[in-house]
Amino acid sequence: MDLKADRDLPRAAGLTGVLISPEGAAPEGGVVLIGGSEGGLHERDAAVLAGEGFAVLALAYFGAPGVPPVLKNIPLEYFSRGVQLLLDGGVRRVGILGGSRGGEAALLVASHDRRIAAAVSVVGSGVVTQGIDYGLGPVDVIMATPTVAWTLGGAPLPALPNQVSAEFAAAVAAGGPVGLATQYGPLPTEPAALAEISIPVEQSDAAILLIAGERDAMWDSASYHAVAAARLEAARHPRPWHHVVLPGAGHGIAGPPGEPITSTVSPGPGVSFELGGDPAATTAARAEAWHRTVRFLREHLT
Repeated sequence: MDLKADRDLPRAAGLTGVLISPEGAAPEGGVVLIGGSEGGLHERDAAVLAGEGFAVLALAYFGAPGVPPVLKNIPLEYFSRGVQLLLDGGVRRVGILGGSRGGEAALLVASHDRRIAAAVSVVGSGVVTQGIDYGLGPVDVIMATPTVAWTLGGAPLPALPNQVSAEFAAAVAAGGPVGLATQYGPLPTEPAALAEISIPVEQSDAAILLIAGERDAMWDSASYHAVAAARLEAARHPRPWHHVVLPGAGHGIAGPPGEPITSTVSPGPGVSFELGGDPAATTAARAEAWHRTVRFLREHLT
C-alpha cells in the first residue's frame, strides 16, 4: 500500500506530528498515535498502522521541537486538536492508541472527548500518575519529586503519589537495572481516594481495549488497567471493552512486532531499566498485542 506523509498540516494546527495515510481518498478510520515516557514521535509505528488502512496522526506531546521538553503540565486539549485534524481531513471515526504513559493519556482523552470511537491502552494505566521532569536529576530524584503530568481546562489532574525507597536510590546510583513498579504508591483502598485519581473511562463514548503484561516491571499495568475495567463494569459501559493480561510478558509489548526480544533490560536516563517478563513471552505478547489492536481498531473505526 502506498502511503503519504504530511508534516505541514499538523504544524499549521499547532501540533508536533506527522499525518501518515494511504494514497487516495481519506480512509473511514483515523487514529491519534502517542508514545510513552520516552517522548518524541513514533513515526515508524504510525507508518505500519497506516499500512493497515488508517489515517494515522503520530503526535509528539513532549520531548520534541514545539512541545515541552518533559512530561509535565501536558494539556489534554492538545490531543483533542489532533482528533479535530483527523475529522477535518475526512475520516468518519477517530480512535486513539497509546503505549505506557501514552496509554494513560489515551484513556484520559477518550474520557473527556466523546468524539473518540475507540481507545487502546497498551501497558497503560487506568489511574493518573505523576509527571516526569528529566531535568531534576537521577531517576530516584525524578520519581520522588511531585510533578503534574496532565491538565484539563488549565487545572492539574490529581495523581497517584510515588514512594521512593532508599534501596531504589542505591540501585539507581549503581546504574541499575531498575524496575519502577515498586516505586509507585499503592492503590488507595478507600473508594473516594481511589476515585479521585482514577480515569473516568465510563464517561467515554469509546470502545476500549486494555492490554497489559502479566510481569510488567515498569509499573503494574495489569492492576492499573483493572481499575479502569472495574469502572467500566460498574457503569455497564454501553460500548464493547476488553481487559487483556498477556501471560509472562513484561512492559515491552507496545508497538508493531519486530526482531525477537532477547533482553528485558532497556537503556534509560543515567540508568538501565528492567522491563520485566520473559523475552520469548514478551516477543509473542508484542505480536499478539499489535494484532489485537489492529483488529479492534478496524472493527470500531471502519
